[in-house]
Formats: sequence, C-alpha cells, structure tokens
Amino acid sequence: MKEKSLKAGEWITIGDSIDGYIFSVISDAELMIGYMQNGIKPIKEKVVLSEGRWIFESSGPSGSYLREVEAAILKRGR
Repeated sequence: MKEKSLKAGEWITIGDSIDGYIFSVISDAELMIGYMQNGIKPIKEKVVLSEGRWIFESSGPSGSYLREVEAAILKRGR
C-alpha cells in the first residue's frame, strides 16, 4: 500500500515486517532508508515501491553500514 506524503524522519515497513527509517525521499517511488539487518547491523539502502509495497532495490548485498547518529536512530527503533 502506498503511503502518502512520505518525508525524511518517518518510519515505513519494507516487505512484510522490516522497519525502515526514511533518511531521504528520492521520488514518490524511491527512498533511501536505514534498517537493522538481522537486528544487529545498522544498514542504509535504497528501497522502491513495487505493487504497493516497499522492497529493496537490489536483491543482493548493496547497503552501507551506518555509524554514530544514524545508527543510534535505528537502534532506538520506532
């Protein structure tokens, strides 16, 4: 389901269950988000809107590790 007026600082759901924090809005169908990979590693990665759901743009490893302030946001969660 497409969420309306998304902006940096909000949380979304990626796939069925991954919490993603919006770092930047690239377009209505592309976001740069952060999430906790396996609940351990804070990762920044691009997601795209596909059939009403947010999914990772790449099916393979493509994110980058986050540190300090950005990592702390993800560790706190929603």
